Amino acid sequence: MRILIIRPGAIGDTLLALPVIRALRVHYANPHITFVGNAVVLPLVLASGLVEEVSDYEDIRWSALFAAAPLPGAMHCVPTIDLAICWLRDPDGMVERNLRAAGVQQVITAPGRPPEGERVHIVDYLAQTVGAHMGKGQVSLRTACGSGRGRATAPTYDVAIHPGSGGARKCWPVSSFAAVIQRLCERDCRVLLLGGPADHERIDAMRRGRDKSAGAINRASTPAMLLDAPLLEVARYLCQCRCYLGNDSGITHLAALLGVPTIALFSASDPAVWHPVGPSVTVMHAPRWEEITVERVVENVLSHIM
Repeated sequence: MRILIIRPGAIGDTLLALPVIRALRVHYANPHITFVGNAVVLPLVLASGLVEEVSDYEDIRWSALFAAAPLPGAMHCVPTIDLAICWLRDPDGMVERNLRAAGVQQVITAPGRPPEGERVHIVDYLAQTVGAHMGKGQVSLRTACGSGRGRATAPTYDVAIHPGSGGARKCWPVSSFAAVIQRLCERDCRVLLLGGPADHERIDAMRRGRDKSAGAINRASTPAMLLDAPLLEVARYLCQCRCYLGNDSGITHLAALLGVPTIALFSASDPAVWHPVGPSVTVMHAPRWEEITVERVVENVLSHIM
């Protein structure tokens, strides 16, 4: 059984599809799965062992899916596919028509997230779209950490903290993260601060205090940092941490799937739909960010590492 799965989206969108891919592997005997998605996540998806091949969704070959009249041979990459699953918007049915015209007999298309106002978790929603039975097993990405140089040299930390997210509204205030880091460092906790390309401004505010409303990390409490690292390297470092703290973000979903005890902060997004999936997840949710206090967060972190 050769299965093509197309799942565009951010890091978290991709990671939350992995439990459903695992269920598909259980359902079909020895499937060969090709996953098409966000290039940033593909090395991790491949290392997970849940798929046999990966491809960048931005690759020009996939643009033919959205062409009203694809050029002859444009869909040469899919004729051997038995089942295509496309978690994307296809209101005119163009993607499905092009896949069937290329020889794919079974095609499932569905939007990548549940309808507005439908409070079903994204994993359950995706499973419903393909008729997958989730069972009781969980995906663990520990095997994706491998045993390479990044894992061998990564030190051990008490807590990893990622203060960013895909949108500013989903981020707990920088000043609050800075206060948590200072309090943890005062208790001799080993803190690792994580950041990607979209987090530079927030981390700079924490380090230098340029934003007066943000406050700065005390020099004596400056944590170790891992910035702009490939996702597989981030995963290897996370595997060396006893706890993780972050917003509703892709890195938070990664920590949870790695089995790291995860504290996820939610306000703008609905945890009923987007909460991380893993064996040890604590969700702290409030309608307003100020209702999630530094004291409560520090207490939660310490409960995992003390």
